[in-house]
Amino acid sequence: MATSILDRADRRRAYLVFVDEAGFMLAPIVRRTWAPRGCTPVIRVSEPHGRISAIGAITIGPNRRDFGLHFHLLADNANFKGDSIASFLEEMRCVVSGPITLLWDQIPVHFAVPVRKYFAKHRRIVVEPLPQYAPELNPVDYVWSYVKYARLSNYCPRNLNELRGRVTEELTRLQGRADLLGSFFKHTGLTL
Repeated sequence: MATSILDRADRRRAYLVFVDEAGFMLAPIVRRTWAPRGCTPVIRVSEPHGRISAIGAITIGPNRRDFGLHFHLLADNANFKGDSIASFLEEMRCVVSGPITLLWDQIPVHFAVPVRKYFAKHRRIVVEPLPQYAPELNPVDYVWSYVKYARLSNYCPRNLNELRGRVTEELTRLQGRADLLGSFFKHTGLTL
């Protein structure tokens, strides 16, 4: 990780918190699979554009060894806006017991008025933007890839409730896998 960001966080004994958003669709991520010759699998989708928007955060404790995952799912077919981002940040602030160095990308919703007001009110959160067009530097991006391509590939839920249950189950399972969260961070190439 950039030495100056890490040095500033260490001086404050701050948690590093990486945040990212993603969407989960009813249309499955189709991967190669096995089937009897002449019996091509058919995946039927009830509502191909139905989606659930998710936001997640990987936290790294001040000792730089403790990894955690926190997430929130929006209502069906809803998009993140400034208010919902600020609400998630408040959830994070309540969960993390100390100063926060927040690392995230530079999409416009991260600069929305409610988010800026939130940061003005909570000075213990220091924002360090990630470089533009560099999703590979955010370990939460690897959480989304893992869940979508390894755990939910070829998964075809009947409706958004079923999808929500499965996504929640997979993300909850990851919360107990600090080793896997650490490997997602390691895959970024950043160092602690």
